[in-house]
Amino acid sequence: MEKPRADRFIEAMGEGVEQAFHELAGEILNEGALSAKDKSLIALACSVAVRCEHCTKRHLESARRAGASREAILEAAGVAALVRMGSGLNTAAVLLDEMQENDVD
Repeated sequence: MEKPRADRFIEAMGEGVEQAFHELAGEILNEGALSAKDKSLIALACSVAVRCEHCTKRHLESARRAGASREAILEAAGVAALVRMGSGLNTAAVLLDEMQENDVD
């Protein structure tokens, strides 16, 4: 199986970059004020919101390993989809502003 593009890119940047990326990811995703499960659900939701299919699959695996239920995973993805839809509506509303500024009916 071929490595994901992002992984190949990080490797191509050199061992130092690859190591630094993995260390940073590990530090951010470690238990803290948020549990590993909560962090994995946040990562999953972000992946859905930015529409990264590979990331979504990878974070789904992490969420399952962290003990997230099917219901929690679907709720997190639903929140992400709602945020994505909201940002789409806000972007679309720019058209209203532009048409109003240019007196377009």
